[in-house]
Amino acid sequence: MSDLLPVSFTYDLENHLESEDQARYERPTRQFMDLWADRGVRGTVFIVGEVARRSPNLIREIADAGHEIGYHSHCHRPLEIETPERFRQETADDRAFMEDLTGKPVVGYRAPSLSLTRTAVWTTDILADLGFRYSSSVLPAHSPIYGFPGAPLAPFKWRSGLIELPTPIFPTRFWGVPYIGGVYLRYVPAALIRMAHSCQPKDNVLPWCYLHAHDIDAEEPFGRVRHASLMTSLLLWMNRSGTYAKIERLFGAGGALPLGGPLIERIENELDTDALPFFDPDRDLGRHPRQAAAE
Repeated sequence: MSDLLPVSFTYDLENHLESEDQARYERPTRQFMDLWADRGVRGTVFIVGEVARRSPNLIREIADAGHEIGYHSHCHRPLEIETPERFRQETADDRAFMEDLTGKPVVGYRAPSLSLTRTAVWTTDILADLGFRYSSSVLPAHSPIYGFPGAPLAPFKWRSGLIELPTPIFPTRFWGVPYIGGVYLRYVPAALIRMAHSCQPKDNVLPWCYLHAHDIDAEEPFGRVRHASLMTSLLLWMNRSGTYAKIERLFGAGGALPLGGPLIERIENELDTDALPFFDPDRDLGRHPRQAAAE
C-alpha cells in the first residue's frame, strides 16, 4: 500500500483562447470527464462564470456525474486588475447562477492563473462573506507568473476564516514548481513528479492536481493567450499529445500516486480544520513594499 498522500483531481474549465467555438473547450472536457467516469474518479471542477452561462448543459453533466462544482472567476481576469465592487457582484451573481443550474452548493474558489498574491488578499474577505468555505488559489513561492512567497506551504486560514489549500510545490533555488498541475505536469518527467510528491509534508495537508481543456487538446491551433507573454503562450500550446499517457503513468492502474476525492469532501473528512493556522501577511511578513512606498 502506498504511503503517499492521495491527490485530488481538479479541473479548471475556462475558454482558453476566448474562442467563439464552444467545442474548443467542451469536447476535451467531455473526453476527460469520460476518463474519470471509466475510473470511478470524482473530482472538483472550477468553472468560469461566462463559460457556465454559455455551456449550461456541460455544467449540468459535470455536476450529475458527481463532481464538485467550484468557481473560477467571471471571465478569467487576474485578481491584480480586479476591483472590490466588480469582484463581489460578479462572484455573487455567477455563484447563484451555478447553484441554480446544478442544484448543488458552490463553496470552493480558484483564482485565475493562481493570481491570489499579496496585493489581492482583500478578495478572501469577500469570498468568506459570500459564503465560500475554501480557496485553492495561492502558489506559495516565487513564480514566473503569479506567486506568493512567504505564504504557508500547507493548508491554512485567512483572517476571515476562509480555508486556503495552497498549490503543492517542489521548492527550487529560484522559484517553486507546482509539479503536479497544468503545463508543469506535461513537462516534468513522471519519475520527478513522484519524487517531488514523496517529499511533501504529511501532516494535515491536502494535495491536488489541476488540468485544463487545453492541457489535453493536442489539436488546438496556436493562439496568443491574454495576459501571457509569447513564450508563455508557446509553452502552454506545446507538448500536449502525451498528457493522457502521463496521467496513466501517474494515476492509472498500478500508477505511482493514489487518488483522492472532491476537495470539499476531503476538507470535511480528512482535514483537521480547527488545527489550521491563521495567516495574516501584514503580521507574518511585514509591510508590503507598496504599503511602504505609499507612506
